[in-house]
Amino acid sequence: MADDAPGTGGWLPPVAPGGNPPPRFDAPQWAAPQAAARRPAPAVPDRPLPPAFTTPRPAGNPAAVWGLVLGIGGLTLLLLSLGTLFFITIPLSFAAWSMGRRARAASMAGDVGGEGQAAAALWLGRIGVIAGVAAAVVLIALIASGADLEELRRDLERELERRRQDDDGGNKVDGVRSAVEGLRAVLRV
Repeated sequence: MADDAPGTGGWLPPVAPGGNPPPRFDAPQWAAPQAAARRPAPAVPDRPLPPAFTTPRPAGNPAAVWGLVLGIGGLTLLLLSLGTLFFITIPLSFAAWSMGRRARAASMAGDVGGEGQAAAALWLGRIGVIAGVAAAVVLIALIASGADLEELRRDLERELERRRQDDDGGNKVDGVRSAVEGLRAVLRV
């Protein structure tokens, strides 16, 4: 037993309440070697500690990293395509959401680290799914209303060409207003 003192046969003599001298506050504990000699040694466990206490927690979380990659890729693709590639971005964002949930559960269980990465992947996935569904609804509503997307593209190209030919730069607010009016006219078709 770890509490055994040499020559006592496993038992320590009883100590009366208040029998120990009061602690001294004027000297640090390391400066009083006689006090350390009177304290019993700390108990050593009879069996080894479980692996959770002996092995360090890994820093990386592969599910969180993949969730971040998928979430960033989905949102970037959605923004660069102006919502037209929603049928690709929704599955990417849903996969990021799923990987973020899996990574968060693993980090909460203490298996791996990366709680911040898991939370970011989770939110990127959620935002990507919501933005992808919104883009799908808007594009389907535009097509159902009879808006000609090819005519919209041609109008925007004409407006850009007109601005390039404008030597003095003109009033930019008027140019934006005319572009918005052109869009309204196309969408009312």
